[in-house]
Amino acid sequence: MINFITSLLWKALFIILMLFVLLMLPLQLLTKPFVSKRRYRWQSWLVARAWGWLTIVTTGTRIDVTGRENIPSEGPVCFIGNHQSYFDIPALTGFVGRPMGFIAKQELAKVPILKQWMLQLPSFFLDRDNARQAVTVFKQASQVMKEGHAMVIFPEGLRAERGKVGDFHLGSMKLAQMANATIVPFTLDGTWRIMEIDGNIHAAKVGLTILPPVKPEDPIYADKIALADHLRSSIEKCLKQS
Repeated sequence: MINFITSLLWKALFIILMLFVLLMLPLQLLTKPFVSKRRYRWQSWLVARAWGWLTIVTTGTRIDVTGRENIPSEGPVCFIGNHQSYFDIPALTGFVGRPMGFIAKQELAKVPILKQWMLQLPSFFLDRDNARQAVTVFKQASQVMKEGHAMVIFPEGLRAERGKVGDFHLGSMKLAQMANATIVPFTLDGTWRIMEIDGNIHAAKVGLTILPPVKPEDPIYADKIALADHLRSSIEKCLKQS
């Protein structure tokens, strides 16, 4: 009963937060003609970071981040990691400390306010059943990375079962390779405990570990099968150790 009431209160707070973000959108769009593309994306990320941080902390959840030193300070960057929960995106935007966009599933494009802000980051929506559209999305996202803005992709495609790591789609490796981007693996451990237990909101302890990067000059980089195996095993090992 307590969790049910807590969930209702959190949902009310989240609606207020989304309304505030909605009000911020026209203001952000008005600045677009007057600032550089890089500046505009940075401004959009500042709003997304505040939204992500508030979305997480209002659940009572604590996120411990380790490995930020593994994030390159310059050049194209592609974050690749496991997918546990609807709360993965706010956890990453709110706590990594680096502007980023997302390769997100097409279903998220049906959420009006979220869709519009994700587009500003920018993010791209992927139709898993449309190979031609996927190629277009990857081309657009790789160009964004070449311009210095990091992208995030979840190679499992769907949220994995509690605390596990699903199979990695080999096509996901192509995103980083198209931009010649440094791959930064990450592990999210515990976001599923926030809501996936029973549909109610729970305070959780979440670990966000940023693992050593894989650079374009590394021998494994060009081999999609070996690269996917390496990334998945590194993430899975990190989960088992936490």
